[in-house]
Amino acid sequence: MGCGPRSIRADLDHHNLSDDDLLALLPQGQQAVLDVDVKALRAWPPMQTLMSLLPEQWLESLSSLAASPLQDVDALCIGATGLGSSALEATLLVSGRLPKDKLWSELARRQGSRQVTYHGMPLVEAGDRALVQLSERTWALGSRLQVRQTIDIFRGVDSGLRRQTSLMNALAMAPSGKQGRPAILAAVLLESDLRRRAHEAGVLRVFDEAQAVAVAVAVGDGFDIGVVVSYPFVQMAADALSQVRAQAAELGNRPLAKLLRLDRFVSPLLSVAVPQSKKRPTPELHLAYRLPGDELDDLLHRISELKKLLPGTTSRRSDTEPTSPAPGL
Repeated sequence: MGCGPRSIRADLDHHNLSDDDLLALLPQGQQAVLDVDVKALRAWPPMQTLMSLLPEQWLESLSSLAASPLQDVDALCIGATGLGSSALEATLLVSGRLPKDKLWSELARRQGSRQVTYHGMPLVEAGDRALVQLSERTWALGSRLQVRQTIDIFRGVDSGLRRQTSLMNALAMAPSGKQGRPAILAAVLLESDLRRRAHEAGVLRVFDEAQAVAVAVAVGDGFDIGVVVSYPFVQMAADALSQVRAQAAELGNRPLAKLLRLDRFVSPLLSVAVPQSKKRPTPELHLAYRLPGDELDDLLHRISELKKLLPGTTSRRSDTEPTSPAPGL
């Protein structure tokens, strides 16, 4: 009996990796990674209000993935390269109940697009962008090279991001949650070009000498944010600590913060510089911020009221509100 297309595809599928761990499917060589458990955020009551406060362009980008991103997306993972340069490139892996026809057609109708097959998987390419459906629930979107590398990883013929020691070590610095993993995890390798561009743009100078930064956000009764920044020497961490405390004090004393009573939301910030140890290969700056549920509700109400006063802002309906015929969240 001959070996037809169906048996070849079945043999390829047999070696597929699980799509439960999106981080493992990203190609190596990333400079930054963002890993979001959307299901956890969906179950968090304040998330609906937070979504309504996002900038319009962000909401429109999310709506291109699904008509109701918070309800239809379960997890997403983004890898980025070229930070601080004109060659910025992002690769998106997303799982959920996504509109296959919409995603495919939006890229397929671009000028010069083509539909090809790679390792038995159909994908659509337009310019340097490519899209592939890895499984019933998971898609990959990015450059042609990164998407094909993702297919290689999913097919089990290449190793993914979890084998990139530098970025995984940075991500491991992030604080862990009390129960399960935090809803949001992120890490960035702060290479020289990125530090220089950040310095020139006047972004937080605490990153001037930093090597890497990791962020974790846990949700429950309010939220907890933990930030860890690594440095070559402990004195650099101590200097960064002084800058953070000075900037936090300056922010809390601004007239607008005083007028809107936002200064009390700055005070919960805790910061400390810690030396290297057996468990900590480099000196670090640790930042921790916790806002209980009632304080968060008050803050969101104040931000919502302030947004109404700004010119050019419009309200958006949440996922639970009745929707109009126009596409939206």
